[in-house]
Amino acid sequence: MTINDLILNVKKHSITGVEEIEKAYKLAASLHDGQFRESGEPYIIHPLHVAYYLSDMYADKDVICAGLLHDTLEDTIITKDEIASLFNDTVANLVEGVSKFRGMNFSSRKEKEEANTSKILHAITDDIRVVMIKCADRLHNMETIGFKKIFKQKENAIETMEIYVPLAAYTGMYQLKNKLEDHSFKVISPFLYSSLKEKIGKLEIEKKDVLSDMTDNIKAKLKDNNITAQCNIRIKSVYSTYKKLLKYKELSAIYDLLALKIVTDDYLDCYKTLGILHKEYKPLLGRFKDYIATPKTNFYQSLHTVSTLFDGTLVQGQIRTREMNLVDTYGLPAYLHLNQDRPFRFVQDEIRKRCQFCDSIRDISDYFKRNDEFINQVKTEIFTDKVYVYNKNGEFIEFPKGATPIDFAYYLGDDFGNYLDKAVVNGVEVPLDYNLKNKDRVIVIADNNSCGPNKEWLDMAKTTRAKQKILEFKPR
Repeated sequence: MTINDLILNVKKHSITGVEEIEKAYKLAASLHDGQFRESGEPYIIHPLHVAYYLSDMYADKDVICAGLLHDTLEDTIITKDEIASLFNDTVANLVEGVSKFRGMNFSSRKEKEEANTSKILHAITDDIRVVMIKCADRLHNMETIGFKKIFKQKENAIETMEIYVPLAAYTGMYQLKNKLEDHSFKVISPFLYSSLKEKIGKLEIEKKDVLSDMTDNIKAKLKDNNITAQCNIRIKSVYSTYKKLLKYKELSAIYDLLALKIVTDDYLDCYKTLGILHKEYKPLLGRFKDYIATPKTNFYQSLHTVSTLFDGTLVQGQIRTREMNLVDTYGLPAYLHLNQDRPFRFVQDEIRKRCQFCDSIRDISDYFKRNDEFINQVKTEIFTDKVYVYNKNGEFIEFPKGATPIDFAYYLGDDFGNYLDKAVVNGVEVPLDYNLKNKDRVIVIADNNSCGPNKEWLDMAKTTRAKQKILEFKPR
């Protein structure tokens, strides 16, 4: 990896600010001069890789500069103020946000790690782009983890799974997420990883001809209907396959192991393409999802369907536009790139509203002051299994598994929560301790004449926000 590789990638992705990026590289190379990684490589190779990954995801020049400088506050003599004067406050704040504490005494290594993790999570609520840098940083560290001791490798892999994989997923950075998962899985369960990777490879070879025939057929049908599109086969990542195998037991039963990605030029062409796909290949009932009309909370938009080929092979169809595909692959960085002409503060507010975990981190931070309690609650409430329910307007809302109508009501606002009277799910009234399920349509009814929440609600509520508001309630 060289600075020329980075600059070529920056230009390829039409990212502005080449001169500043080169300036950041020269500064980082000078500051890290004489420092080496455990592999024996010059240290500058690491920030160069981080910056390259960021440019590959369409990150902006401030983020790429911060990626190049992300270890300078920890490991060199430069200060935050000096970075700000050389570049700008944004770059300085991003570098400070991803930096670990320096020059502080901690009673144990565990306490230091908790403080650093807590610091990063708090920094995300100030500038969500911190997620991009930390995840890119962790990816290169996982790619080069073989130079660490086995115990440290497993420790880092577990931390990656617990913290960085969820962060990548919640910000839509699926390509990066899959890489983090596979690298971690390879460290944690090397034999299982190798065995499963070999099985997937054999299946890919076995199905090569039928998948090629399907791709050629769909390309021809799209051309006949004057639809311009790219068609590619996607094979599920190793760890994602492993998770599906826990449920489906056999590779052949995993409905989205093999996928045909169809990327069109036009929004309406997505739906026309869906019709063509269903006409050519019988769809599997119950497997159609329209994430274009109802996007996921992390910006993901696509039509999903599952087709059955003549030999019984299941193939998922993923249909989206070029812009959707960019965001579906790279997530937050690509979304910001497509909205680069708008003021960042407005775009970030929009992102925070969509990425609900940002507000949840704030709520948990207000409630849990100790770093260990704060991190444990983040893992329990945010970095855990989710349920996605609809409000009365048909919008997706994200909750931790086990959430109840009480959590839903407080998400809508304090008045809904404090004076919650009834909850209706899928047209049927349910008790307030009902556990919300995926695709539930939820309506809550408030009664302003009620006496407010009672202590029993604390045991029913799952989210920190709901519990905090219940405890803070004061009758009118």
